[in-house]
Amino acid sequence: MIPLWAGRTRRLIAVLLIVPPLWNVAFSKQPSAATVVALDPSVTAGVGAALEFVEYEAENGATNGHIVGPDRTFTTLASEASGRRAVLLEGHGDFVEFTLSAAANAVTVRYAVPDGREGKPVDARLAVYAQGYRIAELAVTSRYCCYYGRYPFTKHPADGKGHHFFDHARILLHKVLPAGTVVRLMSGPGKQAAWYAIDLVDFEMVPAPLRRPSRSLSVVDFGADPNGELDSRQAFSKAIAAASTSGRPLWVPPGNFRLDGHVQVDRVEIAGAGPWYSTLHGEGVGLYGHDAPNASQAVDIHDLAIIGEVNERDDHKPLAGIGGALGGGSRIRNLFIQHVKVGIWLDGPFDGLVIRHIRVLDTTADGLNLHRGISNVIVEESFFRNNGDDGIASWAEKLANHDLIIRHNTVVAPILANGVAIYGGHDIAVSDNLISDTLTEGGGLHLGNRFRAVPLSGKISLKGNMVVRGGSFDPHWHIGVGAVWLYALDAPIKAQIDLQTTTLLDSSQEAVLLIGKRIDGLVVDGLRVDRAGGSLIELRADGNATLSRVEAAGVLDPAVRTCGAFLLEWKGSNNMLNTSSAHGC
Repeated sequence: MIPLWAGRTRRLIAVLLIVPPLWNVAFSKQPSAATVVALDPSVTAGVGAALEFVEYEAENGATNGHIVGPDRTFTTLASEASGRRAVLLEGHGDFVEFTLSAAANAVTVRYAVPDGREGKPVDARLAVYAQGYRIAELAVTSRYCCYYGRYPFTKHPADGKGHHFFDHARILLHKVLPAGTVVRLMSGPGKQAAWYAIDLVDFEMVPAPLRRPSRSLSVVDFGADPNGELDSRQAFSKAIAAASTSGRPLWVPPGNFRLDGHVQVDRVEIAGAGPWYSTLHGEGVGLYGHDAPNASQAVDIHDLAIIGEVNERDDHKPLAGIGGALGGGSRIRNLFIQHVKVGIWLDGPFDGLVIRHIRVLDTTADGLNLHRGISNVIVEESFFRNNGDDGIASWAEKLANHDLIIRHNTVVAPILANGVAIYGGHDIAVSDNLISDTLTEGGGLHLGNRFRAVPLSGKISLKGNMVVRGGSFDPHWHIGVGAVWLYALDAPIKAQIDLQTTTLLDSSQEAVLLIGKRIDGLVVDGLRVDRAGGSLIELRADGNATLSRVEAAGVLDPAVRTCGAFLLEWKGSNNMLNTSSAHGC
């Protein structure tokens, strides 16, 4: 999405010049006494996506490297790390290692390496050792990280404000590592980076490739190159047309298929052997439906990976992994999407879509955006990490999105804006999602009448969600943004907004922020807040809300700060701190 301050008068912000490659350990403060809430199953049970991998935070592994953080200051390395801490490997022999709690045959590493001088990309290697033997090498690069300047950001270090440091590298191992195996990461052979920051490692047991569906056509039979040496875009287009006409599935076998551009899909099933085996990659790679209002229908895309080559943000180019308009019972499922501008960006109007069990990493903008007049869509059991803007967004620009269900998803470390954002629309349910480590110009859960959106109306349900280390300090407003926040910018908010059984842990600023024009219709029932860098609730709008079953600990006094004529009605029992209002915030 557009930055938080869009729609207001922009002020000239001084730019701090940084001479590369100085964004390094100096960006991160030494560990403080601040508590860091671990995202372990005992904390997050019942929320977020069911994951097939086990995540290991680097700072909890064995290391002779340097642990940076915790720090939540934008443009620091630690602030973008999951848990706000990472391990820095700076010298020869530095390592971090993990003892596997479950068997695994694949590894994904979230890492950072610095740009070279004048912003030139650096390519290097990380060696993977198991029980003392080197078993694999991971190619790592600064090509998809290291952004500078103000929105929409550049690749020029002279613009200062370096950020978006982390990237992911993954590899399918040639052997199964049993539980109890000690796995070590060290700088690999050959060309080395100045340093390596390891945020976390995901280990998983990848099943065997899926079998070819019966009656299916194969893209290889239409000339597609599984070795990725030739552009297979035309071959895919021919194969999709044939599969659509014949009503037969289209098989993408194990391989690495290069598609330098979008391929259009309609009334077709595209089946891969699994996202670790069947990969579409290339400059501008993507599978797109027809433009609305003539949306593609009955499209089923599943079990493959889409990996682009987008290394800067250009909001004028359509560079999504999945795009266009896909309705009429379409399904998107079990995909791995990486290095595109937006994982999935869909433009309505259209009706009827299910998005399930996708993994979207390392985008320059949103993880997923449902844009304009989209209805009857379910987004569930999906995982988003290191997205350059909102993790999941519904943007009802000019036409209302409605009857959306966003449930059991996990959003980790969006670099800009929010975990889940609802910009206008009506009758939308956001439930049982897990959001952590939002960074700047946004929070965890956000409702806004912004960006020319049709104003919020009807019933908006936020239920059973958890936000950990959510919220941020806004550099333009110079105030905090809540882990949950409502923003009535373009118009007052008047809707039935139910905020139920919500848990906010270790919020960076105030837990809840209401700001802008008048806000009416908020009902809070069951809110648990454990630690916040600000008050429980900050009210920078007029309006009214009712609250019940609120529990708060570790928030600043006063628990409620009021800057306008806002009426809070407390019902039932509430275990809280001082709820008396404080004016002049």
